[in-house]
Amino acid sequence: MPVEREVLALRDGTVVPVRQVRAEDAAALQRLVGRSSDRSVYLRYFGPMKELSKEQARYFAEVDGWDRFALVALDPEDEDEIVAVVRYDREGETDSAEYAALVEDRWQGRGLGIALTRRVIEAARRRGLRRLCALVLHENTSMLHLLRSLDLPEQQRWEDGVEHIDIYLRPDQVA
Repeated sequence: MPVEREVLALRDGTVVPVRQVRAEDAAALQRLVGRSSDRSVYLRYFGPMKELSKEQARYFAEVDGWDRFALVALDPEDEDEIVAVVRYDREGETDSAEYAALVEDRWQGRGLGIALTRRVIEAARRRGLRRLCALVLHENTSMLHLLRSLDLPEQQRWEDGVEHIDIYLRPDQVA
């Protein structure tokens, strides 16, 4: 499968290369988690984590591009380094998928997360998905704001201190 590559222009004018994740990105995903603050890792993985294991990194990097899809943003000064990843994982044989994102701290608040999320939503729509499900800790106000800024219908519920947010990708087909 050819790797499509594009660039994103952030609000501050920075141009960031973006492409689909590939299997050989596992080590770069480990380095991304290693560079991220304890708080960012906690908010993404719901607990402390010293490092992303080789098995976890391989799982996140080896996607099929259909049921499991991820985009990565590359550091414009060192394209061997990933500065953000946004992904979805289809839930079984359904038209729903779990959504997740991690943006390196120094790249947060610059529009990278929302831009990647919009591209992942378009990919999900093309692959027949109708809903993305995000699990978000209450204190992750940045992610809650990002999801609400999509201007898509959503439903939310609380369970065990975690906000479950369903984002409907086809507003005319809300369940």
